[in-house]
Amino acid sequence: MRPFVARTVPGVASRIIRASLLTATLSLPCASLAAQEVAPGPISIPLALQVGIPQGEFAQGVKIAGGIGGGLIFAVNSVIGLRTDLGVMIYGSETRRVPLGGGALGLINVDVTTTNTIFGGNIGAQIGLPGPTAKPYLGGMIGFSAFTTSSSVEGSNSSDVPFATSTNSSDGTFAKTVLGGFYIPIGKGSTMFDIGARYTWNGEKVRYLTEGDIIEDTNGDLIVTPRETRADLLTITIGVTFRPSFNQPRQ
Repeated sequence: MRPFVARTVPGVASRIIRASLLTATLSLPCASLAAQEVAPGPISIPLALQVGIPQGEFAQGVKIAGGIGGGLIFAVNSVIGLRTDLGVMIYGSETRRVPLGGGALGLINVDVTTTNTIFGGNIGAQIGLPGPTAKPYLGGMIGFSAFTTSSSVEGSNSSDVPFATSTNSSDGTFAKTVLGGFYIPIGKGSTMFDIGARYTWNGEKVRYLTEGDIIEDTNGDLIVTPRETRADLLTITIGVTFRPSFNQPRQ
C-alpha cells in the first residue's frame, strides 16, 4: 500500500506557498501607504463674514458696515505665514422712487438705489497658523481702502438688472491693519472655525458719502455734500479657514 502522506504533503505545501505569495502581494499597497503620512499644505484659504464698527469721526455718520472677505495664507514655516486679504463692506444703502423724467416720462416711476461701499486689499504677515489643534493668531498688514458711493436705476415693477448706473463719489487711502483671532479645528483639522477682530486705520483724511449727504433742492437739482474725515474701522470676522493636506513620504 502506498503511504498516504506521500501524496498529501506536497499539496498542503503548495497551498501554503500560494497563500504566502497572495498575502505578500496584498501587503505591498498597505506598506506603500504606511510609508506616507498626511501633512498640512503650505496654503490656507480664509473666508469670513465681516461686521464693521466705525470708530472716531467715522462713527458720526455711519453706524455699522457689513460684508464678506477672503484671502490666502502662505506658511513660511510652522509658525509664521505671509497673508493677503481682499474684502468688501456696505456701510449704507437707500432707495427712492422717483419719476423717470418730465412730461410724459413723469408717468413712469423708477427706483434709484444709492449704495456706499468700502473695498479693501492688504498684504502682511501673521504669527500662528491653522492646524490640527486650536490656537490663537496675531498679524499686521498694509494696503488700501477705496470708499465709493454709486447710484443705479431700475424699473419700479421689475427685478431686472439696473439700466443705468453712476458713481457719485470715490476716494482711496492708505490703510494699516492689525488683526488677531482664534482657530478651532472642525473634524479632522483641515477646516478651522475662524473668529477674530481687526482694527484698520484708513489714512488721515478720506472723502466719502453717507445717507443724507445727497439731497434734492426745491428746483429738483441734486446737492452732493461729501464728508472728509478719518474713517477708522473695527471689524469682527466670523468664518472658516481651509488648509488642504497632501501625502508626503515619511522620513
